[in-house]
Amino acid sequence: MLSPPEGRWPPVYDAQGLADVIDGLAGASDFDTRFWDLRPRVQGEVFQGDLVQLDSAVPLLDEAGDPVVTDDCKFWLIIGNTCDFERPANDVPWTQIVPTVDLGTTVDRQHLDVFRRYQYSRRFYVPPWPSGDGHHRFADFTRPVTIHKAAFVGPAQVVGRMQQPAWVLLHSCLVRFLARDDGRYDV
Repeated sequence: MLSPPEGRWPPVYDAQGLADVIDGLAGASDFDTRFWDLRPRVQGEVFQGDLVQLDSAVPLLDEAGDPVVTDDCKFWLIIGNTCDFERPANDVPWTQIVPTVDLGTTVDRQHLDVFRRYQYSRRFYVPPWPSGDGHHRFADFTRPVTIHKAAFVGPAQVVGRMQQPAWVLLHSCLVRFLARDDGRYDV
């Protein structure tokens, strides 16, 4: 039997390489114009990284392991794979979304800079989108929710679609969140 390594288990990815990708994308001078896709959306098309409007509470299991709903949420970010939307609902009926937390229209500069540099590993900054309410938000990776794909034909409406650089940034931040060092041997 192998003995466990000393210290933290390392991340699965190259931490500096991933940090460079995130910094390069988030720090681009034209980042704001490269985040949201302004082209008209085709009804019924749903992709990973889409921002959807769905007025719903967030289902969770509480400290006793009992189901509860908390925090009404109006906007959600799709983190489930795009290819799952292409598959018939009989084969893949579900996808994953995460709630966004509203930061308001005015966020102090220092706090906003930390968000815009994507320094938080559990939070993904969602800038205001062109047809939106002008609010800054973050997607909370710690509260994924499973949703039936049929909801995107009815109540869940796509309100924002990422361009490729923002989508790559989302993936980079998801990898950092899911595969970061785990601290299991921290003292």
